[in-house]
Order: sequence, then C-alpha cells, then structure tokens
Amino acid sequence: MLSQLGHTLLLLALGAAAFNIFATGIAYRRPNRAAWLEAAHNAAFVLWAFVAAASLLLISAFLTDNFSLAYVYENSNRAQPLPFKIAAMWGGQGGSLLLWTLVLATFTLVVSKMGRKSGQELSPAATSVIAATTLFFASIVVFAANPFMLIEGAIPQDGRGMNPLLQNYWMQIHPPTLYIGYVGCTVPFAFAVSALLHRRFDEDWVAIIRRWVLFTWIVLTVGIVLGGVWAYETLGWGGYWAWDPVENASLMPWLSATAFLHSIILQGRRGLLKNWNIALVTVTFMLSVFGTFLTRSGVIESVHSFAESGIGGYFLGFLGFVALAMMGLIFWRRDELHSDAKIDSALSREGAFMLNNWLLLGATFAVLWGTVFPTLSEAMGSGRVAVGPEYFNKVMAPIGLLLLALTGVAPLLAWRRVTFLSAWRAIRLPALWAVAFSPVLWYLSLWRTGAATAFTIALFVFLAIGWEFVRGTRALKAKSNGTFDATANLISFNTARYGGYIVHLGIAIMFIGITGSSLFKIELKPIDVKKGETIKIGEYVLRFDGLARPSKIPANLNDQVVALVTVFDQNGQVTPTNRPMDPHIDFFKNTSAIDSTGSEVPQAKRPAIRMTPANDLYLVLAGFDTKDNSASIKAYMNPLVMWIWISQAFFVIGTIIAMIPSRRNSLSRTATSTGAAPSGCPMHKSEVAAVDSTKNQEATSAAKVASAAKEAELVG
Repeated sequence: MLSQLGHTLLLLALGAAAFNIFATGIAYRRPNRAAWLEAAHNAAFVLWAFVAAASLLLISAFLTDNFSLAYVYENSNRAQPLPFKIAAMWGGQGGSLLLWTLVLATFTLVVSKMGRKSGQELSPAATSVIAATTLFFASIVVFAANPFMLIEGAIPQDGRGMNPLLQNYWMQIHPPTLYIGYVGCTVPFAFAVSALLHRRFDEDWVAIIRRWVLFTWIVLTVGIVLGGVWAYETLGWGGYWAWDPVENASLMPWLSATAFLHSIILQGRRGLLKNWNIALVTVTFMLSVFGTFLTRSGVIESVHSFAESGIGGYFLGFLGFVALAMMGLIFWRRDELHSDAKIDSALSREGAFMLNNWLLLGATFAVLWGTVFPTLSEAMGSGRVAVGPEYFNKVMAPIGLLLLALTGVAPLLAWRRVTFLSAWRAIRLPALWAVAFSPVLWYLSLWRTGAATAFTIALFVFLAIGWEFVRGTRALKAKSNGTFDATANLISFNTARYGGYIVHLGIAIMFIGITGSSLFKIELKPIDVKKGETIKIGEYVLRFDGLARPSKIPANLNDQVVALVTVFDQNGQVTPTNRPMDPHIDFFKNTSAIDSTGSEVPQAKRPAIRMTPANDLYLVLAGFDTKDNSASIKAYMNPLVMWIWISQAFFVIGTIIAMIPSRRNSLSRTATSTGAAPSGCPMHKSEVAAVDSTKNQEATSAAKVASAAKEAELVG
C-alpha cells in the first residue's frame, strides 16, 4: 500500500511539472496570459505538494521500520537512533534523488510566488525551466531509482542499517545543505534562459540573477565546508580535504559561480560580458549536474560515491540537451548579447576582474581534468591512471596565491584605465607594510618559502581591504554620528562592494588556515603503547592511561572501546581541560562500514580532537588489545585549522550584506524628493508647511549622506 501510494504521488508530480511547462509555454505565446500564468503557478504548488508528500511518506517508512521497502531495509535498522532514521532518507541513491527533486520543486514554487507577487516578467519562463529540471529528476526517481520499490521475498525482521561513517550528526546537516547549493544553481540558469527568451539583459535581470547566485554560492560554500568538518571529525585520517572526485564535483560549480559573481559586476556597471555571463551561469548549472553524474554513475572511484548504477546515461543525455539548447539560444540572441563597451586596458579594475575569471576557470578545468583523467585513461585502454593530491596541490597552489593577491589588488585599482604609476600609488601603502613585516612572517614560517609567501600575501589583503574601509569611513565621518555610524553608512551605501570586501577577508583567513595545516602538519604513524607509556608530538607529551568500555553506549552500538590519553604541555602541566582525550572505536549492530579499499570493517574509528587557534591535537585509536591493556595510537598536529572554520563567518556575513539592496538609489530618490502632499489628501496650510519643512530637512540630510557616501566610494 505504502509503495503504491509513494509511486502514485511521484507520477502525479510528473504530471504537475509537465502541466507547469505547458501552461507557461502557452502564456508566453499569447497576449492575454493571466489565466495561464495562474494555472502554471497552481501547478507549481501541486508539484511541490506531491513531492513533499512522497518525501514525508518515505521518512515515515523509516520511522516505522517498514522493511517491506528495499530502500528502508538497506539504509536502516531497528536500533538506529531516530535522527539517523530521518537522515537515512537521503543516505542512499533513490532517497537522495528524491530530496534533490524536493529542493527543485521548492525552488519552482518560490520563483513562481516571487514572480506572482512582484509581477516580474522573467519569473514565469524561469519557473518553467526549473520545473523542466524537476521533471527530469523526478523521472529518474520514478523509473530508475525508485525508493518505494518492494523488497523481494519475505519481509526481513530487521534492516542492514546505515553505514556507520554516516551515523554522525553532520549527516543531518551537510547533505541537505550541499543539495540546496547544488540545486540552487538551477535558478540563475533558469533566469538566464528567461532573459534570452525575453531579450532582457538590463539592470533588473542583473540584480535578480546576482542575488540568486549569491544565495547559491554561500549555501554551496557552507555545504562544502561542513563536508570538510565532517571528514575531519569522523574519518580519522587527520585531514579535511583529500581531492576526492566527489569533493571535486562540489568545488567545480563553486569556482565557476565565483567567477560569475565578479564578471556580473562588469555587466552591471558598464554593460560588458553579456554573453560571457550567460555562458558562466550555464557552465555552473551543467557542472552541478555533472557532479551528480560523477557521484551516481559509478564511473569514478570515491569513498563518497553511490554504488554503480545505470542512471549515468540519463545525466549525460540531459547535459548534452542543455548544451545544444543553450548554444542555439545564444546564437539566436547573439545581436542582443553584444557588450555596450569594451575593456579599455588590462591594467584596470576591469582587467583585474577578467584575470580573476581566467584564473578561476583555469582552476575549474584543472580540477575537472584531474577528476576525470583516470576514467578517460581507462576508457582509452591505458589502464586506470590514478591522479593523487600531489597533482592538485601543485596546480592549485600557484593559482590560489594569484587569486589571493588579486583580492587585495583589484579593489585598489581604478576603472577603465590605470597607469603603472597610479597603480603603484594605489597599492603601495599596504604593499610596503606587508613587505616590511614579511621578515617576521618568514621567521614564523620557519623560512619556508611557500608558507611565507602565502602569509605575506594574506597580510597584504588585510591591509588593502582595511585601508579601503579606513579611507571610506574617514570621508564620511564628518557628516555622520561617529566612526560606527560612518562605517554603517559606508557599507549600506554600497552593500555589494563592502560585503564583498568582508568575504575577501574571509578568503585571506581561510588561506592562512590551509597553509598552516598543509605545510606544518606533523603526523606520527601508529605507535603501540601500554598503560603508563608516553608519546611525544610537537610540544605535547601524551600518556596512555589504558582502555575503557563505557557502561552506557548508544542503542545502535554493540560495543565501544575508548583509549584514555592525558595530554601534558612542554612544562609538564596537564593541558587546561582536566578531562583526558578519548579516541574510540564504535562497534555497530547489524551493520558494517566500508573503508577506502572497499573492504567491510565492523566498526568506525572516532578521533579525539583538541582544538586551539594555534593548532589541533588529533588522536586516533588505530587498534587495541584488551588482554594486556595496550593500544596503537596515531597522532597528528594540525596547525591553524580552526581559522578555516572561523573564515566561514566572514563568508556568511559578507554575503548577507552583499545581498541586501544598496541605499545608493534610495538615498538619491530621497534627496530629489519634492515633498509634495499626496493627492486627494486635504491638509491645513500649517500642516502642509510643517510636512514640507520636515521633508526638506530629510531630503537635505539624505543628500548630504549620499554625497558623502559617493565621495567615500570615489576615495576608496
């Protein structure tokens, strides 16, 4: 019964998506289209309702231990805690694709409602594009990866259970966040298609698509970083990023979206790069779908990928259709896609933005090539040639440093054309201070060229952006109520610019964390110790105090073995927390984990991590022997990792500010207001005079702030 109901709901969702596309197409062709647009909006709601109902139905099957469904049997068992039963909904192929479809249906409804409320001309066509994508994914769920399929034979009394490595609280947060970021790439693409259909590439389109890309970008950023945190806290190998193909699949659309966020500034300011921006949005969307193909087709080897399946061909066909359709649309509208101006000089802010784009696209291609090369080499008969982290680190490090330097240089350059002398004058103050302080950084970096270079460039970025804020605030301070008010006015006048600066600060902080944890990492191979014996790593001495088996363990565990390790600093003092570190191994009921070699192991190793701003002490219980109370301990010292997580606060805050509409236009409108009373509203002469006086004062004040803010922008 439940299986049939779930299947029926998905079929009805297919019909609703198809009707939305049909109704929008009719409305696009007919002048009197209000009724068809209303029908399309209703279809978007029905689509969302059916997919949401199917998703809740699948979750209810997990909550009630309905092992008649093969998907529930494979991803849950009776001992599995409630949060992980819910998260198991997206723990496998069919359920995760259903979640993907649900997010798509939600975006379909959101864009439809936004267009209905604001009367945006572009929204109906954009809604139909998202609905078409939803139709594609829903079709895969129904016909190729249906989570409502019944199990063959007798219904088992218990299930196999979720992979232990997935039974972590990040499983409840990371996949949905990453999926929202992935699926969010569909919305800007949909508005790009709508713009091509309507010949609309004006400021309104730029504002809409930029805001949607910002939303997608920050959610994808958070999703990627949460994946790194999960790997760091769970997998026990001492790192957070391994250049795994599935990790790379999420990074590629992030890189192309970052490029778009810079190039769209040129279109909004000077009408440049219209065709380039359409192409970037399309590439970002296609990379998000390509990442889904990589994860689910079985063509790559990854600890994150799903089992091999036959759905890869569907994704390749869909990608081919999108590529051909977009090339046709761009060719059809080629006359409207000409730039209104040209880049006057490579030495200008426009030139810096274009260099930024080329570097980001170069990084995207490098990641793509390294990801697919093993599969290509195998297909060409050369055997599967592995591409390890060494390739990615060697290629991405110089690109990353150049991009980091640009985050400091580009904001200081003027638009259109800059002489070498004026460019030097713009950057000399932060550059000279960074160079002057570089010997200290070289000393702190233990004379390592790569680390010292990265730290010096990061310092330059801090100084350059800080100088931008100082100059802008100084210009506004005389016409504001103090420094804080001046800074707030500066940011609110151009939220896109100063929100971006805050994100750039986050990038510099993240580079510091990546550099420290990559170049100064200390790793000890597993060391066998008995109770009372010690291990030295860095400035710490670790004393093994024996094994323990907690009396209370989670219901989904058969057993848990804990290694108790007391940490002493270089002065022989116990480190601030008096509680020993406790790396442990969890033994799960009715389940097994799959290690990186594909072998089944009936446990999950959980590291213990002591985090500080300077370094992380990371311990793993690699093995144990209860007979003689001994253990094999693996230890890592990971400097500056905490700063990678801290940088995300700057990313989020800066992006939120950048998404807020700027006060630039509203201040200008207020300043030019006439102060006339509304028509049809009789007022006494004294009231009119009072209102006029108040409005004139507000207008004068607004004009002063607007003028000062504009001056600050020019100074900055």
